[in-house]
Amino acid sequence: MLVGLFISLLSSAQEAQFAPPTRLMAGEAFLGKRRAYASPALHDVNGDGHLDVVIGDLPGRVTVALGDGLTPMSFGAEKKMVGSNKEPLEFNNW
Repeated sequence: MLVGLFISLLSSAQEAQFAPPTRLMAGEAFLGKRRAYASPALHDVNGDGHLDVVIGDLPGRVTVALGDGLTPMSFGAEKKMVGSNKEPLEFNNW
C-alpha cells in the first residue's frame, strides 16, 4: 500500500506545470537589476501585513523593496536595508 501511494505521488508530481518566469518590478525598475547573484526572499519586514522582498547579493549588499499592497506581488522602489544603527547592511562578500 505504501508503494502504491509513493507511485501515485510520483506520477502526480511529474504532471505539475509551472508558469514561465516573470521579472518583478520595484517601482519603475526591475528587482535586483545589475546585481551579482541576487538572492531574493519574501518577508513582511515592516509588519504592515504585505510581503516585502529582501535581496542579498554576492558582494554582500542587502536591499529591500516594500510591498505596496496594490497586488500580492507589487513593490515600491528598492532601497538599501539599514540596521538598528541606521547604517546600510553590507556583509562584504561573506
